[in-house]
Amino acid sequence: MFVHYPIALGATSVLADTAALVAHLPSLLVLGQWSMAIAAAGAVIAGIAGYWDMKRDDLADETHELVHLHLNSGLVLLTALLVAAVWRWSLAEPTLFYLVFAWILLAGIALQAWMGGEIVYAHGGGVAAAGQGTAPEEEAKRPSRKFYSILTGKANGSKQHDR
Repeated sequence: MFVHYPIALGATSVLADTAALVAHLPSLLVLGQWSMAIAAAGAVIAGIAGYWDMKRDDLADETHELVHLHLNSGLVLLTALLVAAVWRWSLAEPTLFYLVFAWILLAGIALQAWMGGEIVYAHGGGVAAAGQGTAPEEEAKRPSRKFYSILTGKANGSKQHDR
């Protein structure tokens, strides 16, 4: 539930700041500034909630490995969001260097959102299995398995995890 705020507000901030500079709409600068600050605060709350969820869930080994990848990349993104919020707050209007950083950050947020969706919807992490998917289990898990194997160099993930 909390993860939607940093995703939406991070995107709002980057789009508002970009539009403010490209279309010369200075009124959007305040939106960009506040949206990034609230996105960073929301990411802190989402990170705490996600960590608590990970510790209480009984996850399959493969799913738990994906959750750890999601946790680690989330910590990097949380740090980047906090840096972006402080940096953006210090600027009257964003610089080109800041906007490049913010767009890269937004790409990371989008990838993180996709990964979280895969954990929940393809692997059933954090939800009771309903057996109501539109694709067979193996087919549904294929994209996240491929992504994980590319990042880790593992074929299908190991069978052990630490909690």
